[in-house]
Amino acid sequence: MKIFITGATGYIGSAVALGLRADGHDVTALARPGRDTSTLRNAGVKFVEGDLESILDRLAVIREHDVYVHAAQSMDANKIQNDENAVEALTRFRDGNRYFIYTSGVWVLGNAGPAVDDEAMPPDPIELVAWRPRHERVVLEAGREGFDTAVIRPGCVYGQSQSLLRPWFEAAREGKPLEIVGSGKNRWAMVGLSDLVDCYRRAIEQRATGILHAVDDSRATLREMADAIVATRRSSSSITAVAPDAARATMGPFADALLLDQNVSSAWTRQHLGWSPKREFMSSIEEQWREFN
Repeated sequence: MKIFITGATGYIGSAVALGLRADGHDVTALARPGRDTSTLRNAGVKFVEGDLESILDRLAVIREHDVYVHAAQSMDANKIQNDENAVEALTRFRDGNRYFIYTSGVWVLGNAGPAVDDEAMPPDPIELVAWRPRHERVVLEAGREGFDTAVIRPGCVYGQSQSLLRPWFEAAREGKPLEIVGSGKNRWAMVGLSDLVDCYRRAIEQRATGILHAVDDSRATLREMADAIVATRRSSSSITAVAPDAARATMGPFADALLLDQNVSSAWTRQHLGWSPKREFMSSIEEQWREFN
């Protein structure tokens, strides 16, 4: 298949692009000038220069492809408009046999309630991603109007160079304190990077539609996760709790993402795609250290 992907130089997007190339797909990526694309180019990924601000100027290239993967996560002041640009560009062409995957995230589900948050649960987003459910709806409605669309909601992703948890691994390696916002009794929905890539691959191969949760079986608390990272490294690091208000003063709305306590199910996605995560956070920490180093 001819696949166009955004975010291919990022943590998730680069792994997805390499996985799709390994399967023999023709992959073209949107990338800003100056980004290191050498690993992807060596794998056969082709590039078109641009970013989410200018993606609507790349419609001629986009039209040449039949599968679109939006994996870019814009974090700047224009992130909402940039994401709207991507959705508009990647839902523009609905002729032929096209397919689009939009990357969202479990943070749109908010804190755990009395019920498990499965794929049918309506979103209750934290402030940081309050805009994202609207974009999810636009994508899903576009899918009902002419071509197949899916929304993947990954858990907090771990593995390889790490992402959200990179500061913990760096601190443990250097013998510095690992910081946890809040008590650390909360649980995050998690997913290993390699398992997430497999979820994208299966969704594309099967042209799966609707909401897909990419979440593994990790159920440890944040404190348990941090303690395990320190223990497997035999590090002298301690665990430091940061008060929520102090975190909000320095991090803004991102602090509330770190305070989330979630109970997210991916049962429907697993059944629908035949997807079975191979990793769980606590049992794969030694492997994560080997990848991180």
